[in-house]
Amino acid sequence: MQLSVERPPLALIACSDDWMSRALENVFQQRGYVVAHTRSGAQALELAKLANHDLLVVDESLSDINALDVCRAIRESTRFDHSIPLVVTSPTPADPRSRMSAYASGAWEYCSHPVDLEPVFLKLETFLRARGEIAVARSEDFVNATTGLYTTFGLRQLAGKLGARALRRHEPFACVAFAPQVQDREVGSSMLWKESPVGFADVAHVFREQSRQSDVVGHVGDFRLAILAPDTDAAGARLMVARLQHELDRATEKKTISGQVRLRVGYSAVADLADSKVNVAELVHRAESALDHAPLQGEGDAIINFEELPNY
Repeated sequence: MQLSVERPPLALIACSDDWMSRALENVFQQRGYVVAHTRSGAQALELAKLANHDLLVVDESLSDINALDVCRAIRESTRFDHSIPLVVTSPTPADPRSRMSAYASGAWEYCSHPVDLEPVFLKLETFLRARGEIAVARSEDFVNATTGLYTTFGLRQLAGKLGARALRRHEPFACVAFAPQVQDREVGSSMLWKESPVGFADVAHVFREQSRQSDVVGHVGDFRLAILAPDTDAAGARLMVARLQHELDRATEKKTISGQVRLRVGYSAVADLADSKVNVAELVHRAESALDHAPLQGEGDAIINFEELPNY
């Protein structure tokens, strides 16, 4: 039974038993899957970040990381696609307690050797068809109707394409996250600032109009913006921030936006995306983490590089 998808489905098999790994690979290839495999749980986690797998099979033969710990790491971190089905395979007969432990860790299915994958394939056919229909429905929300910027979903879809190009060309890449703030009130001699819906659409308009054609500008929730910037290193990211702040200041002077706007910024940038071993989704996560540490108050720009964070 072939799965009906636009591209061959991709399975990642993490198994340190060579014979079992080859056996699983043969079964999946017969079903039309493209198969990647690794003997390491740690490498499985890294590969799961970098590729859009349709299925991850984790065998309990892994010696470096327990299979259930791999499942927990994926389910508990925002750096992974939580819609990826996880299948745990075991060299010993499954008892109810082991099966329940696997499900509690986030496993989608638990199979014992010899592995009967027929029920898994039947479930996957239904699941992938449903996921495809959801993706089509969500694609209608690719762009935010109010701001004209890409939504978080749209940003995520474009991140993979831009990242693939930068990887091939060994180009720099940056993600910059912004929290525009407006003047709130004065306390003593200091001005307090806050994120606000007031004027946000006008700020978004400035971002859309003044960004480079190659940049992807997204509205990523509440009153925050993010830019995916191909061919941009750390210095280029800071120049981008300065340029956008200058344009916002000009808009304030021309009264095309109401009040002064101050940018809080977090960014993450690499000089060579391929050499960095970091994908674009991770850059987005790092930029947002840096933004959370940017100063809330004070005059002038508040720009934080992810690499400047204390726990980096």
